[in-house]
Amino acid sequence: MSLLKNKSRNKTNLLEINGVTKSFGGLKAVNNCSFNVKKGSITGLIGPNGAGKTTLFNLITGQLLADEGSIKIDSEEIIELPSYKTFHKGIVRTFQIPRELKRMTVLENLMVIKSNQSGENLFTTWFNPWKVRREEIDNLNKAEEILEFLKLSHLGDEYAGNLSTGQKKLLEIGRTLMSDPKIILLDEPAAGVNPTLMNTIVDRIIAISKERKITFLVIEHNMELIMNLCNPIIVMSYGSKLAEGNANSIRNNTAVIDAYLGS
Repeated sequence: MSLLKNKSRNKTNLLEINGVTKSFGGLKAVNNCSFNVKKGSITGLIGPNGAGKTTLFNLITGQLLADEGSIKIDSEEIIELPSYKTFHKGIVRTFQIPRELKRMTVLENLMVIKSNQSGENLFTTWFNPWKVRREEIDNLNKAEEILEFLKLSHLGDEYAGNLSTGQKKLLEIGRTLMSDPKIILLDEPAAGVNPTLMNTIVDRIIAISKERKITFLVIEHNMELIMNLCNPIIVMSYGSKLAEGNANSIRNNTAVIDAYLGS
């Protein structure tokens, strides 16, 4: 009976992190960290500077390889996979400082994301050009639909490098959507963003979660945003999970208060 219960519980978890550790010399940036992210949730990940949050993101996406532990997506082990393979497993991320392709237009920034396009194969471009053209049209339609969804259609022909910080962060979310992800890891989506655009970003995250059934794991230092947007919220301290719960329980957790302010 317990085995059946475990199987049922695992089906609700999209991302499973168990005993993950990563050291740099004598420093354990992530230390035996374990938690799960449920399918369809907008899960917050908070903690003081140096708690290991961004390092954990890098481990999940394969930009760093863990020393120990297990990371699973849909019950499949991925802890030893490099980033290009985790991308194909449906794990995508944004960065605190946007990494847009500055000298390409907003629309072009979206259209380059799709991988394994037929046009990448010289043989196909010669002998099956209609297939290449059909894929290009589908890709364009998808990019335009995402720009409209993110309220960026009016900037489609603008160079991405000319956008404001908030617009660049919306563009990064758009680029993640082009890959049809299972989970999006957002690294401080509100950092450097004015309040109006921050509200737009929050609105679009909620809409993506509800309408497109995509899961989010969000690092953020803006406590008002994280408390209003995320449930559950996971707190990291010294590389490990310190607490997990809803906004009210985290706000009143004495261990969390001590981690931020000192006992």
